[in-house]
Order: sequence, then C-alpha cells, then structure tokens
Amino acid sequence: MRTPRNDGVTATGSPRLLPTDRSGNLGEQAYQRIRSDILFLQLSPGVRVSESLLTRRYGLGQAAVRSALVRLVQEGLVDKTDERSPHVAPLTLRDVRDVYGLRILLEPRAAEWATIAGVAAPDLERLGAISQCRYELASHVELVAFLNANREFNLLVASRCGNARLAATITQLQDLTLRILYVGLRSMNVSEWFQATHRDIVDAIAARDAARAAELWAVDLKYGERLISDALMNLPELSGVNLGGASLSMSTSP
Repeated sequence: MRTPRNDGVTATGSPRLLPTDRSGNLGEQAYQRIRSDILFLQLSPGVRVSESLLTRRYGLGQAAVRSALVRLVQEGLVDKTDERSPHVAPLTLRDVRDVYGLRILLEPRAAEWATIAGVAAPDLERLGAISQCRYELASHVELVAFLNANREFNLLVASRCGNARLAATITQLQDLTLRILYVGLRSMNVSEWFQATHRDIVDAIAARDAARAAELWAVDLKYGERLISDALMNLPELSGVNLGGASLSMSTSP
C-alpha cells in the first residue's frame, strides 16, 4: 500500500483510530481500544459486549471497561437497553442514508467556506498527499489506514471552514462513517475513484473555486452512499436487510 504517512497503524502494524493515550488512564485506554474495534468491525454489530467479556478480551480492569462502556453508550455505539446483555449497536441501511444525508448537507458547504477563506500551502500539500492513498482488499491494516486517511482529508478541510461547530458536527459524522465504510469497502477497492476525485477537490480548493469544490464533494458523497448501500445489500453474511432499518448484524463474537 502506498500511503504518504502511516497514520492508521501502530509501530507494530496493528490498527488504531486515534493516538494512543499514554497518561496511564486505563479507562481512556479501554475506551479507545473498544471504540476502535467497534468502528473497524473487530466487534461486529449486534455482538454482546458485557463487562466480563471485554475485561477478558482486553486484559483491562472491570472499572476501566465499565467507564468505557458508559461513554460508548452515550455515543450510541453500544446499546444497553437490556442491562444483562449490552451489545454493539446494530448498523442499518437507514443509518447509511441518515449519516450520508447529513454529510451531503454539511460537508460541501464546509468545503465551499474553506475554499473561500483560503487553505494554506502546507495544508494543500498534505491534502494532495492524502489524495494518493490506496489499499488492498486482503489487508485489514491497509483498509484501516486508508479510512483514517480519508477521515483526515475530510476533517482537515472542515477545520478550515471558519465554523467550529460545523467542524465538530462533521467530526462526529466522520466517526459514524468509519463503521459504514469498513463494512462496504472490505468487498471492493475504490482507490482509483478516491485518488481521482480527491485530487480534483484539492485542485479546486487551490484555485479558490468554491462552487467547484462543493460540487465535487457532493458528487463524491452521493456516489459513495450508492456504492456502500449496494455493497451492504450484497454481502453474503447479511440477510433480511432493507432501507426501512433492518439491522446489519454479524455473527462474530469477542
């Protein structure tokens, strides 16, 4: 895999979402590790995630796991409706439609505002480098690195839009998108589309063509939503899926 900077994996090659917490806070470590495994489907939608199971899986204390679960329930990544059997929140095609619907409303506008405000040369250089990322289907680590790179591209542009609340909302949507994309992209390689489209977006931003940047962003999102929805419908391990909200639950257990 050719990536300009390896932000998606640790030094040992294992995937990560965010920088590892080094403060010694076990609750934070538990939260980051469980959350990353949920977002990258190492803990599948619908799987049980009781305190005892997670304590054994991660080798962390029950108090740390308990505090992590509280935060994950608040984020909607863990469903604790049944106290005796908390589980990873299901993923549905309605989720795909809702998340992408919000992204299409917000992200092209952020790209437009960032372009109008002007993006500094070092940021443009970084965006250009990210736009050349690719992955191979056989590698979980490469796909995670690719998804992290895509997230970085989107958040870098959002952070330059001049509206901190808009950027924060987009950050939340990007995190929800990681799980959706991992499910869909593990069965297809969109590297060429990513490279071509993101290169065009960088060129539009550099040229201060705000309308073009917003248009390209919207086209990319609409294509992505259609591609992911089609992929989810055709995954062999999923059954009974429909746009009305059926769960995309898998049989993997911790």
